[in-house]
Amino acid sequence: MSYAIIGFGKIGQALAKAFARNGIEVSVATKRDPESLASAAAAIGPTIIPKKLAEAVKADIAFLTVRYESHRDVAKALPTWKGKTIIDVGWRSAGHLRPSGWGRRWISRGSPPRTPRARRMPNRKQP
Repeated sequence: MSYAIIGFGKIGQALAKAFARNGIEVSVATKRDPESLASAAAAIGPTIIPKKLAEAVKADIAFLTVRYESHRDVAKALPTWKGKTIIDVGWRSAGHLRPSGWGRRWISRGSPPRTPRARRMPNRKQP
């Protein structure tokens, strides 16, 4: 089983640290060259391997830690994603949207509160 982390920001690096703590080899990639990730990957551990995006997406399981707006760019890296397991762990941000009532529960098919299609649910007491 091979793993890849697509995106190497705060979320991608935190996920890479979890893999490194458990001694699991994982490739990391961004749109930039792998050399730009080499020092950060080496600081995390020897099981973190920087690769080009086209090579990393060939892994059996890919963790997407990129912004939602970048999903299309990642999708173009492979002609077909059939048989791949993709786990989106990134926030789908829409920076200009600031919903009021942050203390309220939000539902939008598993998306975080900043998603444009999120709708506010009334406060209910939990049992």
